[in-house]
Amino acid sequence: MCGIAGLYDLTGRGRTSIADVHAMCAAIQHRGPDGEGIYAPSAHPDLAFGMRRLSIIDVDGSDQPLYNEDRTLALVFNGEIYNYRELQKTLIAQGHTLRTRGDGETILHLYEQHGLDLFNHLRGMYAFALWDANAARLVLAVDHIGMKPLYLCQHDGLLRFASEVKALFADASVPRALNLDALDTYLTFGYMIGADTLFGGVTRLMPGHALIAEGGNLRLHEFYRFGADRIGTIGTRDYVPDDVIIESAREKLAESVRLHLRSDVPLGLFLSGGVDSAAMLAHMAQNQTEIKTFTVGYAMSSPDNELEQARRIAAHFGADHHERVITAEDWWRGFESYIHHHDEPNANPSAVSLLLLSAMTAEHVKVVLTGLGGDELFGGYPHHHNLAWIIEAQNSLIGRALRPLQGAFGALEPFYPAFKRWRYLGALPTYLPKYRHALLPRAAGLRRAHSFDGLVWTDSLRDHLYAEPLMTAWTRSQHKERAYDAILARSLRGNASNTAQALVINTWLHGNALLNCDKVTMAHSLEARVPFFDPTLLAFAAETPPDLRMRSNKYILREALRPLLPEWALERPKQPFQTPIRDWFAGALRTRIEDRLLDEGAFIRPYFERAPLEKLLRRHFSGRAPQVEIVFRLLTLELWGQHFLRA
Repeated sequence: MCGIAGLYDLTGRGRTSIADVHAMCAAIQHRGPDGEGIYAPSAHPDLAFGMRRLSIIDVDGSDQPLYNEDRTLALVFNGEIYNYRELQKTLIAQGHTLRTRGDGETILHLYEQHGLDLFNHLRGMYAFALWDANAARLVLAVDHIGMKPLYLCQHDGLLRFASEVKALFADASVPRALNLDALDTYLTFGYMIGADTLFGGVTRLMPGHALIAEGGNLRLHEFYRFGADRIGTIGTRDYVPDDVIIESAREKLAESVRLHLRSDVPLGLFLSGGVDSAAMLAHMAQNQTEIKTFTVGYAMSSPDNELEQARRIAAHFGADHHERVITAEDWWRGFESYIHHHDEPNANPSAVSLLLLSAMTAEHVKVVLTGLGGDELFGGYPHHHNLAWIIEAQNSLIGRALRPLQGAFGALEPFYPAFKRWRYLGALPTYLPKYRHALLPRAAGLRRAHSFDGLVWTDSLRDHLYAEPLMTAWTRSQHKERAYDAILARSLRGNASNTAQALVINTWLHGNALLNCDKVTMAHSLEARVPFFDPTLLAFAAETPPDLRMRSNKYILREALRPLLPEWALERPKQPFQTPIRDWFAGALRTRIEDRLLDEGAFIRPYFERAPLEKLLRRHFSGRAPQVEIVFRLLTLELWGQHFLRA
């Protein structure tokens, strides 16, 4: 596990230097405190790249850059290849000579053997830069699902790349600017979708893609798309009994966890009260006798607390259990650190809690497994049901016949916030947006449902709140509309539930959950591993029949775990991992949030109309019209802008 960074001169004028790469690596030293390596070949002055190393496998060897036998290939690599032992045996049998006992070197020899088909052989998480001196070709790649990020920036004919955005700005000549065209996208979703970031000129290399730089030209090579060819195929030709599918899920998860336990340094587990991390613990207990578990909770009585359930699960398996209990003050300090480490504004309060948990965990272990992914793969989110329902309703005769009524539903949107506060309306405010989305054209309806449009951000809010520069940028660029349309095109499947599964992975997972997992753990030099995203397990989850997968919340996973977990752990209702910011924002943190957002010099002021913004904030802080999700998105944007664009 490391951080990587580098430069490639697209103009062919050789404008790279070791000093530039060293500065980029220094900006991400927290990702790899164990050493630095830089590659700047004199024969190819258009290229220079480097890395900061966090030593996990082959601790005393595997220093980077890594090379092939004749040093015509060079590699810097961030991540882990979990099937490296099996790959080593195969490569040696094919005549390759390996210099190290580590996992990263296998990438070089797979490239020698298979070229750009090497990705089909990898089971792991990675972002890497590989230089092929014979072809004068640079290959930048991000793993199949996006567990390791890689950011790109082209400026003045130079392509810069790095594991974190802050490394791109190590050169002061690289401009820092707000991507105003994409600001509405962030405000709508609370995170970014697609390849763009809120930094002008900075993009992310998307999961399952390699960027090839050759002869001053760039081209994308897509090597993976979740379930594109195999989704929902189990049982479509020959009947496969449910118990066979469930047994297969158990076996594939067990194998993935076994591979993810390969480490030459201490290893632990992030443990919540849910079934996903309990699944990790159950399988870890079959492979090792001593397990350290780590849980975060809150110094208050709250339904968000996972402490008691996590203690119970840890005790059941005899784990060495550790807890981090945080207060509102702890969370605020963590939030300020989170803004720096995440790079992009991302309104996910639970990620701040995980950042604080990572700080404690790193005092005990260097690697931690997580249960992230069980919901995404096996139908654990409301979106898996809601998006599928909308698709089916849109396709129905009734839905098409009632489509002209969507204007009437849209006219009610300005009243949604008030409806939510009128208790006698019951659940009606929740269903009104849902029915409106079902009457809209497919892309618009799904996009609005996916972003909880009408329940958080709304068209009426945009109309009143956006100042002229932001309103013009949004209406001109239609950024979120175009980005979501592209994601939907990649996600459409023949079955509505399968489409919903792919949409969740291609939006929330890529743009939020996996980025958060990487950033908050690496902030404290802690490697997080995600066994649910092993390619074999991913392919299996994509193949499962949707009727079986959606029978109840994570039905296949829960049934697969039935021989391993106690009944009380399996039957606990689904609870999202949340943070009690609603109480904190109204209490302990209220004053400092008001001070930041109502300040005359606030970063966000030029983008919002003064009177509507102040009205929204004052009604929120007075308790007359609480809008904690909106306030948190604005607060995150404010601190991000102050830290990265003004500092």
